[in-house]
Amino acid sequence: MSEPIATDPQDEISPGPAPVDSSSRQWRSLWRVHFYSGMFALPFILLMAVTGLVILYTDPIQQLTEGDVRSVEASSAAYLSFDQQAAAVQAAYPEGTVLDVTPPADRESSTRFFIDDGSAAGLHAFVNPYTGKVLGDSKPDGGLVGLANRLHGYLNNDAITIKLPAVAALWDDDPVMRTYVVGDLILEILGVWTLVLIGSGLYLFWPRRSRQSQGSKGVRRLFTVRWATGGRARWRDLHGLAGFVMIPVMILTILSGMGWSTYWAENFNSLAAELTPGKPAENTASTTVTRGDLDRFGNQIPWATGDFVIPASYSPATADGSMPAPISLDSMVKIAQSEGMKPGYTIAFPSNEEDEAGNLVYGSFTLYNSWPRTTGEARDVFIDQFSGARLDEQTVGGAGAIYVGMDYLVSTHMGTQLGLFSRIFMTLLCVLSIWSVVSALIMFWKRRRPGTLGLPRRPVDARFTWKMTAAAVTLGIVFPQWAVVALVVVAFDKLVVRRVPRLRRTFGQA
Repeated sequence: MSEPIATDPQDEISPGPAPVDSSSRQWRSLWRVHFYSGMFALPFILLMAVTGLVILYTDPIQQLTEGDVRSVEASSAAYLSFDQQAAAVQAAYPEGTVLDVTPPADRESSTRFFIDDGSAAGLHAFVNPYTGKVLGDSKPDGGLVGLANRLHGYLNNDAITIKLPAVAALWDDDPVMRTYVVGDLILEILGVWTLVLIGSGLYLFWPRRSRQSQGSKGVRRLFTVRWATGGRARWRDLHGLAGFVMIPVMILTILSGMGWSTYWAENFNSLAAELTPGKPAENTASTTVTRGDLDRFGNQIPWATGDFVIPASYSPATADGSMPAPISLDSMVKIAQSEGMKPGYTIAFPSNEEDEAGNLVYGSFTLYNSWPRTTGEARDVFIDQFSGARLDEQTVGGAGAIYVGMDYLVSTHMGTQLGLFSRIFMTLLCVLSIWSVVSALIMFWKRRRPGTLGLPRRPVDARFTWKMTAAAVTLGIVFPQWAVVALVVVAFDKLVVRRVPRLRRTFGQA
């Protein structure tokens, strides 16, 4: 146990003495940045951590809540024809359209069909593969898992949209003004505020003593908790230690989470396609349907393959000019097995459409490995719907090197890339994130005075260094929507708070 280290009684946050002169101005200014970013980031961190825990354990939660439709009694009997199972589902839901099927991953699982019932998220119907009995259904976006996904992805509101200029318009041919989901944009902005919180917190937590006087003890102080001191010092140590330990993975998790966003991900994907172009499909005949059109709530495709075009089937007409019937689902299951698809894979039905000349273009069956999966297991195999011939195969690797790296991070984010270790690792991250929020609130409560927010006093000559300014400008360029909010916060602090006496006292203005 180390001896207590004296700190500024008003600003007990640093392991060493509060810095003085120019460094003090910088220190206090950055703490105000840390406080302001925390006002935005802490609710975001708490929401992401809690919902992330639910998403990490989707399978056991769904098994607990929907086990009556997702599970069946194992049997040595052969499965009923998948075409018969599909017919039973279509008969049970005559107003809906069956779009894909996920054969049982094991002998104790039911067959899952996705139905377009006119709702935004569709419907999952479950069938006993041994008897063909329709066991029931569930909404992909329903229940605890569905709510967690909606909150985690777009704050449970994707109805409110806004048009914004896209940075990608600088290099692609799409319109400049594009539509984005407001809830998703808010999460993006809060994610960047979290990066600011991490950077400023690391600076504040780092020992302030010189390397000559402290040596290796400075680094050890990062992992020391002053248990005997009590008060804010102990809570600061517990808060800072948790934050310091999870900084690298937290940054990677935030950046990988951006892969599902609307604004940043769209622009990033476009740039990635320019820098590391993907491998074009071998089959020249194609539809206008993309892999992104097959994305299902609760059964997401690899984020990097959303723009891949699905190849068209060849259409050999019969002697009377009619088209042959598509191959059976049972044949598709055999093809999937021969292709070595991962148990739990999905078969998406072909989509037929007219081209610009009015000719009917026949789509293909799409085999793809569903979540949970690793980056190496992300495969799309396209099968001619008439002949059963293999038309093409696409992987994340075919999307380019940048996509591969991002998909690896995304799979780790989902807790699937490294198996059980990945899940345990992300669970610890969620728990530490929750603890960081709780400890931050306790520190705030212990420090604040009546009528104030507990902010450090703002020096009259407070200013940022060129390094801090460069970091802010860089973030603003990469995340322009955050830059707008940051400018509003700066304007509020300098133009409003400073001019209103009550606000000046509340926000700790000098």
